[in-house]
Amino acid sequence: MNHLDASSPFHPDNHDAYHRWKEEKLHHYPTTLADLVVPIADPFSLTRGEKEQLVTLCAKTNMALYSIPTPQKIAEQKHILPAIMEQLGVRDLDHNLGAGADGLSALSPGGSAYSRFAEYVPYRQAPIGWHTDGYYHPWDHQIHTLSLYCERPADHGGENELWDHELAYIRLREEHPDCIRTLMQNDVMTIPPRSEDGQIARPERMGPVFSVHPQNGRLHMRFTNRTISIRWRPDAATEKAVTALKHILQAPTPHLFRGKLAAGWGLISNNVLHTREAFHDNPGGAKRILYRARYFDCLP
Repeated sequence: MNHLDASSPFHPDNHDAYHRWKEEKLHHYPTTLADLVVPIADPFSLTRGEKEQLVTLCAKTNMALYSIPTPQKIAEQKHILPAIMEQLGVRDLDHNLGAGADGLSALSPGGSAYSRFAEYVPYRQAPIGWHTDGYYHPWDHQIHTLSLYCERPADHGGENELWDHELAYIRLREEHPDCIRTLMQNDVMTIPPRSEDGQIARPERMGPVFSVHPQNGRLHMRFTNRTISIRWRPDAATEKAVTALKHILQAPTPHLFRGKLAAGWGLISNNVLHTREAFHDNPGGAKRILYRARYFDCLP
């Protein structure tokens, strides 16, 4: 298990702290997608109230939605997302290969800045199962903040499901407490290396599913529901834990949020569990444009 303070509510043996944390977590937890929405008048100049609402929601649910009532000029669209995050104090962008020079990824068919990623699922119209972003990064240098901004939604499909990973932890710990310890082991989940032209472009990445941020003590989750390009530790305890986790992801929950970002809407999150349905646009029309920014630092 990664180095975890015994006083943490996420330590498998600290039952008292866990139950106190769980009670506070579930108290007045939002029940509808509308409860997560913060209207923003000017994304380039957030008010104190708007900032407080976004931060408070993310502290409670690990996510918040924002809506901009008046569409911005087209030239300003892609700058909205980094402008909002900068005002929230989140700046350490993940300049991955699929992103442009500004660190933003255009999650549209053909939107990858790196041509070899064109067939990767985020840049296609295919569905994406439950995952958190950046699970292939080193486990001690993870994506802690995931944010989105929709310039234009798809004509058909493209809905997302969002589930607070802390609620997934609660459900798993309540139903299968022994599995928590297994999924906190440093060698439980491995992403095989990626090769290009016979060379290793990204080395193998090994790490836990659940870990705790060493500075702020918040729970982090590293997960993908993929069955390829992933290797689980080959033992009975891991097989049981992964099966249990995937089962709760398939089971209904009152705290799972489902919706589709409209133009001028976006997501700010502590890299929660999320999915995306398949989508397509009308032939000859404008295409879906959704910007993504991923950060190594955390929301306040």
